[in-house]
Amino acid sequence: MSTKRVSVIVIGGSHAGLAISHKLLRQSPRVSVILMNPSDEYFFNIAAPRFLAKPGSLLPSKYLYSIPEAFREYPSSSFSFVKGIATKIDYSSKSVLVATSPNSSEDTIASFLFDYLVIAAGSTTPATLGQTGVKLPFKATPFEDTRKEIEEAQQLLKAARRIVIGGAGPLGVELAGELAEAEGSKEITLVSQTSSILEGAPEPVQKSALSILQRKDVNVLKNVRVDSADYESDTQTWKVKLSCGRTIVADAYIATTGVIPNNQFIPRSFLNPQGWVNVDEQLRVVEDGVSRSDTYAVGDITCHPDRLLSRVSLQGETVASNIAANIARETRITTYFAEAQKKMMVVPVGQSTGTGHLGGWTLFGCIVWFFKGKDFLVYEAPKFLRGQMK
Repeated sequence: MSTKRVSVIVIGGSHAGLAISHKLLRQSPRVSVILMNPSDEYFFNIAAPRFLAKPGSLLPSKYLYSIPEAFREYPSSSFSFVKGIATKIDYSSKSVLVATSPNSSEDTIASFLFDYLVIAAGSTTPATLGQTGVKLPFKATPFEDTRKEIEEAQQLLKAARRIVIGGAGPLGVELAGELAEAEGSKEITLVSQTSSILEGAPEPVQKSALSILQRKDVNVLKNVRVDSADYESDTQTWKVKLSCGRTIVADAYIATTGVIPNNQFIPRSFLNPQGWVNVDEQLRVVEDGVSRSDTYAVGDITCHPDRLLSRVSLQGETVASNIAANIARETRITTYFAEAQKKMMVVPVGQSTGTGHLGGWTLFGCIVWFFKGKDFLVYEAPKFLRGQMK
């Protein structure tokens, strides 16, 4: 029986990439995992609304962790970490090209061979990239110092007195609730282009969120969209023009809408029209209608529309099980059905309350506080870091 190690490259070191790496290493003794990520730190961005709005509420050690440290239990022959950003997948040589610095040149491009490839590159947001409104690190940014980005964003929000938030989904509502309780007197305006906030949530959840925000003096505008947001350097303010004809002058405009796939290195033939990776029920990548046997995708980057942290563990388990079975030449197949998982939304609206639902059940504010609102799930971060979530 061959003892040659099987090389598995995992692109992306956030929730999904960490989950699949640990699960593979525990299931298959013959595997050699190469985990690639632009930063050597795991950023638990779920807690961003809390620590960006309230800098003293959470220590950085609660949301930033060393990725290499999380894999010290494995021998060097089984795991290696590459700090860099994937630039190309080359199937002619079955390799991934990686830029190890922001200024790509022949000296900073490395090539790694694989037997299996897992794409866990995730997504980003316009605010993270600084494309719309102020730059806030809701996600990690390649090659940037995440700690520095967070500190700069915290200072910006601390100084701002008039803040407009464009987008009333979970992130917008959570951020509005946190900012309403933050240090200093702030005027918070939350803009929703639909007739409700938390679109898609059950009506009782929408009404509860609205009621809590209004009690916190957040001005909620419904059926209104942000047409433009321009920074005026002479006054250091933002002019936010709304579809209703109104213009709001603010110290900060924050965009919380839009999710952008990190797909620049992924072959176009893998992507749907929106730029997400097509996968089958085994989470194998689908290319021109045919599933590849050597390439999988997990997490936000996939075509599954509900990009929820609660689904990462099961996706990781599915892929790890299938790759391990292939390596051992077993016939067992594990399938992933997103529809089989109950939809869940847990939205803290400030420190002590919030709303949400689990399937058809509406969650009371005290339950939201207990599970998420008290510390935005940072107590679970070490489990995600080590792939121990169930």
